[in-house]
Amino acid sequence: MNSTFGDPNPAKGAIRHPGREHQQGEETHAKAREGKKTILVFSPDLNLCFSLSLLFQDRYHVVTTTNLAAVGPLVTEHRASLVIIDDVPSPWLISSIDAIRGKQKKVSLVVLYVYDARLMSLDQAIRTHVDSVFYKPVDIAAVSQRIQELLQVDGQL
Repeated sequence: MNSTFGDPNPAKGAIRHPGREHQQGEETHAKAREGKKTILVFSPDLNLCFSLSLLFQDRYHVVTTTNLAAVGPLVTEHRASLVIIDDVPSPWLISSIDAIRGKQKKVSLVVLYVYDARLMSLDQAIRTHVDSVFYKPVDIAAVSQRIQELLQVDGQL
């Protein structure tokens, strides 16, 4: 190994700067995000977060969380352009959506959940607060297309 991180005896002339590894990693990460819009994904299902992250990582900067309460602060911190929320329809979900909109008015919101005819009034209420609703299991091509449409600015991503 010829690395200052893994080799106990780094190559002659290599200089270690403690703490700089993290800074350099952040710089590399920031350069990778340049020009990419940010999508924030919330799901209590870590596997879905991971799958959506893999699906969109080549086109967008993707941030995931399994904590709905963390979405608002993350929207602000990462200046998210779009939020995908995977949750059960509920009044609390509508309140959470309103809180997200309060933090960043221009953020696009896409919600995923399992259709339940008993929750039709909640379904209709949620639709008035978000840009799109998709029922699970979702058609990934349709979701991808809608996200692309929502994130287009003057015909360009």
